[in-house]
Amino acid sequence: MRREAVIQALEALVARLELVEQQPFRLQAYQRLYDILSGLPESAWASSESLDGALRNYTGIGEGLRRIAKELYETGTTALLRELGAAIPESVLELRRLPGLGPKRVQELWRELGIASVDALAQAIERGKLNGRKGWSPSLLQRLQSGIQMYQSQRHLLLYIEALQVWEQAVAPLRQKGLAPVEVGEVRRALPLIQKIEGALLDEQAPVAETLGWQRISPILLRHSELPVQLWLVSKGEWAIELLRLTGPESFWQALSLRLPKDITNLSETEIFSLLGLPYILPAWRDWEDIFTLAESNRLPEPLTEAHIRGSVHVHTTYSDGADSLEAMAEAAQSQGWLWLGIADHSQRAAYARGLSTGRLEQQLSEIDKLNQRYGPNFVLLKGIEADILPDGRIDYDESIWRKLDFLVASVHEKLHMTQAEAMERLGKALTNPYVRVLGHWTGRLLRSRPGYPIDEEQILNWCAERQIAVEFNANPYRMEMDWRWVRRAAELGVPIILTTDAHSVRELDYWRSGLAVLQKGLLPPGLLLNARSEPPFLMR
Repeated sequence: MRREAVIQALEALVARLELVEQQPFRLQAYQRLYDILSGLPESAWASSESLDGALRNYTGIGEGLRRIAKELYETGTTALLRELGAAIPESVLELRRLPGLGPKRVQELWRELGIASVDALAQAIERGKLNGRKGWSPSLLQRLQSGIQMYQSQRHLLLYIEALQVWEQAVAPLRQKGLAPVEVGEVRRALPLIQKIEGALLDEQAPVAETLGWQRISPILLRHSELPVQLWLVSKGEWAIELLRLTGPESFWQALSLRLPKDITNLSETEIFSLLGLPYILPAWRDWEDIFTLAESNRLPEPLTEAHIRGSVHVHTTYSDGADSLEAMAEAAQSQGWLWLGIADHSQRAAYARGLSTGRLEQQLSEIDKLNQRYGPNFVLLKGIEADILPDGRIDYDESIWRKLDFLVASVHEKLHMTQAEAMERLGKALTNPYVRVLGHWTGRLLRSRPGYPIDEEQILNWCAERQIAVEFNANPYRMEMDWRWVRRAAELGVPIILTTDAHSVRELDYWRSGLAVLQKGLLPPGLLLNARSEPPFLMR
């Protein structure tokens, strides 16, 4: 957890510097330190000395930045972070989470207009205080209003990966003492947004937990002294049945309890399902209202496991806006045990993300060829691009470029404010392009801040099924799209799904693990998961 704490502290430092820094080079230096720390292997985090040694290998990371990293490692903060924390309210940073608000706009709201929170901005828009102000168009204000409404309704929720991190931080000391807490509720069911972090612990182990600072708030409930985590105390004989009840949801438990005989004790969850003549129903599947019907009619798919993941696509490198080199991303994929990796940097239209000119793309393709010669038959880099779907539905570049690639991920990145008719016309044209292998970003949603553009999901899936275009399940924690409810419909229509990380650094490649847990909810059979193929899926087309 030391690594996460350092990276989060540095992220907070960079976010605050964006709002006050008058010297761009200093901000860029801290941003580079953040990018490098995010990609360091676990071995570099063994001690502050090993961290310092790892940083010495990077150009541009001088003594001052190494000292900051060491201070963050040892104390969790720095004098500069404390100074900026006192000067910039947390509520101002919240404004950056709204769509359309970059550092300059936030500075204008805060410094010039005294608007220092999301709620204050909502009130200012409602009262017309920004009407007619230069740079604040009616369409921008309308988008902000929609984004604010979504953020206000979800800001109390944690991303799934955030909840996992908090859970691990809370229970790590318990495990070190030999205790075995298990997550329950929304976390165990792998919901993309989490309201409450709960776990279960054997009641006989409660005294040990209390010596570690856990507070007893009832005879059957412990609460962490600092983190939003609580543990339900369960007897050994009731362990499995209580796991089922506490994992929920309530509708699942009610339906299950009607089937249960009385006095079930000392059985595992698997044994309880077997007693009822049912296959094991994964926690991630229990949110489906018809899950018992599926189980009783033997229509549950084979569960997805980490062993199914042989490779992925849609990763970014330093050729566009990624933090790590092509070679570093390839080697990180191999360290995961993957057999293939599809590179998909941004296309030339995405100038804001250093999208690749045709010359830069040719350079990258040549480097991929050289690396593939080095790696031999055991690992393959695929040549791809995340090509922008232009406002008129055309795909960035032209056929002379497309035919040199193994795959195109086609994504909407600009002009997201569309009616459903406009979105469908745009996507419909894009999906007629025979070089498109993957539809990226589904609706472009961002959890807790942006709802995404409206589409006719059924029609999109029908188009993809007809043309055998895969749909991306983007495991970036802020996206987790397509929505898991539509994954099931995709499977019913035979649409292939590919789990991607949208990784912009080596560290972000790990997003696939939490993404797989959420994707599991969609009842996708392994046969429709392109990541499960030993041979790269696009080289054969």
